[in-house]
Amino acid sequence: MRVACSASLRAMFSVALLALAAALSSWTATAAAAEPGRLWRVTLEAPEELRPLLEENLDLFRLGGRTGLDDEFVEHLAARSAGEVRDLLATAGHFRPEIFIDARRENGVLVVHLRVEPGPQAVITTTDIRVGGAIETAGGDALRAKRLVERWRLRPGTAFRQSAWDTAKDALLRSLLLDGYPAARITDSRAEVDADTAQVSLRAHVDSGPLFLYGETQIEGLQRYPRSLLDNLRRYHPGQRYNHEDLLRYQSALQGSGFFRSVSVAVDPDPAQAAAATVRVIVIENPAMKIDLGGGISTDSGPRGELTFTRYNSFQPGWQSTTRLRADRKEQTFSSELALLPEPGDWRNRLGVEASRSDIEDLVTRRFGLIAQRSWRSPEREHDWSVKFQTEEQSLNAGPVDNLNALTLNYSWTRRRVNDLLRPRQGHMINLQLGGATAALLSTRSFTRAYGRGLYIVPLTRRDRIHLRGEAGAVWSDAREGIPTEFLFRAGGDQSVRGYDYQSLGVRQGSAVVGGRFLGVATIEYQRDLTRDWGAAVFADAGNAADTPSSLKPVQGYGVGVRWMTPAGALNLDLARGRETGQLRLHFTLGTRF
Repeated sequence: MRVACSASLRAMFSVALLALAAALSSWTATAAAAEPGRLWRVTLEAPEELRPLLEENLDLFRLGGRTGLDDEFVEHLAARSAGEVRDLLATAGHFRPEIFIDARRENGVLVVHLRVEPGPQAVITTTDIRVGGAIETAGGDALRAKRLVERWRLRPGTAFRQSAWDTAKDALLRSLLLDGYPAARITDSRAEVDADTAQVSLRAHVDSGPLFLYGETQIEGLQRYPRSLLDNLRRYHPGQRYNHEDLLRYQSALQGSGFFRSVSVAVDPDPAQAAAATVRVIVIENPAMKIDLGGGISTDSGPRGELTFTRYNSFQPGWQSTTRLRADRKEQTFSSELALLPEPGDWRNRLGVEASRSDIEDLVTRRFGLIAQRSWRSPEREHDWSVKFQTEEQSLNAGPVDNLNALTLNYSWTRRRVNDLLRPRQGHMINLQLGGATAALLSTRSFTRAYGRGLYIVPLTRRDRIHLRGEAGAVWSDAREGIPTEFLFRAGGDQSVRGYDYQSLGVRQGSAVVGGRFLGVATIEYQRDLTRDWGAAVFADAGNAADTPSSLKPVQGYGVGVRWMTPAGALNLDLARGRETGQLRLHFTLGTRF
């Protein structure tokens, strides 16, 4: 019985070995047969300026080197690429190319050689550009139609490219669609090509359609808030000439008001209604109340948390109240604001109360304030008038407490002229402030305060730019004592002189640093884009705060940084060294330093 079992096991083992050998043999044969099909590549011989067009669009390059494709399929791709090359070159104005394709094995690798001789590039010889319709009889617009034709970019003698042809037509039509004629259309569009002579004749005829004037504004989705809220934010009027910019600004104002989750504004393009075109506004309202929780971290003040409670329709329809509690390692703030209904012309009045405590550089400040503010704001410009009454307690190192009051009148003006608010590459930003108080009216001391800051971005190349930033401030008064900390100046930190602690530059009083009456800060920063979303920076900062102009001696900080572009703006990570202290400090901020 034992012998029979051993024989049976030997037989089963032999069968298993034979099966394994057969499987290995089959796998090896399959691999050997498939191996040539796995190894292949493409070479391209073509003018340098045409290589990106071909490499980014041909299937040969899109699938280039991919494993698992047999020789027959690769050769099919190569044969088909001739037609693809002709179509692609035609978009670049080459209508008589010579294309040579050769596929052969070299050292066990299938190599597809593609050589392209594009031939002459076609040149535009004649153009027939016309703008007609109601624009020819609409007063001063007849001259505008003539100017649109005169500004046509593709003149005779210009090399023809399909992309340039499409862009020129779109620009011609878009100039009418966005200003006065939203029903404009292209009635005839032709690019007649003579491939033998490499010549192109262009024709583009546009019918402007009727001139549109604003009619009534229809609103959908409004339930909780008064109609006057939307009417007051509207800047155009019935009977006014249509301009797309008006609707964009209106939509932006409604979206920025805080009352709506989404807003859509569009004009009815029906030519029959052009004399009084309906503007349709569709809104989705925010909830009547909302609670927002937020958090963050910065190298100036460490981790922070924020709780915001917003209630729409507080006391009156359209009045908006916001209560906010914010705390970080150095400062804790409670504030509550009531924003009244926006007025015509975008002005809005606000009433608020604020209480805060801060402990910065051994200066402990407790503040309570009441504020009335009138403001006008747009993405490009802001005007703010305010009257503020505040009481403040100051103590140094838990020493004696100073109590002071101030009733101030303040004005702030801001202008932004940059190519992109979130990712500015060129332009400038400016903020100017002026304010003051008098001892004759609820204030411990009379003073006048002026402050300004600016950012100027100088583009050097498409990837390189220089940021020039400056800050200056002055408080005119008999003495610093009796002036609230908010109206004095300290420097240092992420948004000031990097390489130094937050607000560590100012007037030294014992072991504490208090605010001075004069401020000066300057920055020069070179930025370079490494990829679309990543960049690097080298910078130098200088500045300080002091109690007199003669004692305002700038300190210096310099370093390097990394820039990461996020949907919320630039994320900045800087490593800076303070020249006077010799210490290295890491700075972490979000957004453009302004």
